[in-house]
Amino acid sequence: MEKLFEEKANRPVFIDIKSDFGFKRCMSDEVTMLSFLNAVLSEDYGAIRRLKFENVEIGPDREAHRGVRFDLRCTLENGDDVLIEMQNYGHRYFKTRANYYLCKLMDKHLSSNVVWSEQREDIPRLIGIFILGVPMMGLKNEVTKTAECDLSSGEEFWDRMRKYFISLPHFRWDKLPEKHVKMQDVWMEVFKNLGSMVNVNERVYELADEGLRRLIDKARVSALSEKEYAEYEAGMKDLSDYGTAEAYGYDNGFRRGLDEGRAEGRAEGKIEERREIAYSLLEQRIPIEVIERCTGLKRNEIEALKR
Repeated sequence: MEKLFEEKANRPVFIDIKSDFGFKRCMSDEVTMLSFLNAVLSEDYGAIRRLKFENVEIGPDREAHRGVRFDLRCTLENGDDVLIEMQNYGHRYFKTRANYYLCKLMDKHLSSNVVWSEQREDIPRLIGIFILGVPMMGLKNEVTKTAECDLSSGEEFWDRMRKYFISLPHFRWDKLPEKHVKMQDVWMEVFKNLGSMVNVNERVYELADEGLRRLIDKARVSALSEKEYAEYEAGMKDLSDYGTAEAYGYDNGFRRGLDEGRAEGRAEGKIEERREIAYSLLEQRIPIEVIERCTGLKRNEIEALKR
C-alpha cells in the first residue's frame, strides 16, 4: 500500500486540492468530475454518463452591473447546469452569494426579450455544489441539501434550483459505519486530507474509481513543473496568511479568531457578526473563556451556538 507522505522528508507528496490551484488542476478532468458528480448527485438524479465543461465567466448584462466567475461549471447530458465552488474563506453572507451565483446562471438561460406567455419549456435545472473548507454557521451536517419548498408541507415547490453544501470540517472517516462507506464519503476524505500532513484513510485507494485515481495522479507534487509548483505555493501562502484554521493549522486560525474577535469587540458591530465569529472559533475547539473575551458574548450565548 502506497504511503501518502514521505516519512523521511515529513512533507506531503500531494498538493492540497482545496486550494484554488489544486482544485482547478485536478477537477477540470471529465472522468474525475463524472466520478465526483455521481458520488454527490446520483441518488437524486440517477447515473450521470456524460458532461461538458462550460465557460466559467458570465459578464455583466448591463453597464455598472457586475459579472461572476465560477470555479468550475459543466452541463450534464440532460441539460442540467452545474456549478462547483471550493470555498476556503469564512464569508459571512456566503448563502446569499451562492443564491446570487445560481440566479446569474438562470439569467444566462433566459433571453433578454423573453415573453413568458410564449415560453414552451422551462429552464434546465440549476445545481450548485459548494465545497466548504471552513465551518459555516447554520450548517451542522456533512452535506446539506436545499431547495425551494412549501413551508406547510415540506414538499418541493420548484425543482429548477438546488444547492448542495459539503462541509468538510464536519466530516470524520472514523465516524462512518465500516461496511457502508459510500463514494461520497471517499471523495470527502480526499478533499479534506489529501495534501495535508494527515494520512488519508487507506481504504480510499481500495474504493477509488478511475476518476479518483486520475485526480490522485494529477495531485502529485512530482507531477508539477517548477512554474506550477511556484504558483501553487503562492496560493497556499495566501490561504495560510488568511488563517484558514481547519486546513492550515490551529495556530493561524486561532490568531485570526483573536484578531477578528477583538475587532468586532471594539466596533459597534451587529450581534450576528459576533455569533458568526464565535461559531467559527467553537468549530476550531477554542476554549469558551477565550471566545468570551474575543467576542464579548456571554457564556450561555456561546454554548447555545453548539445546539
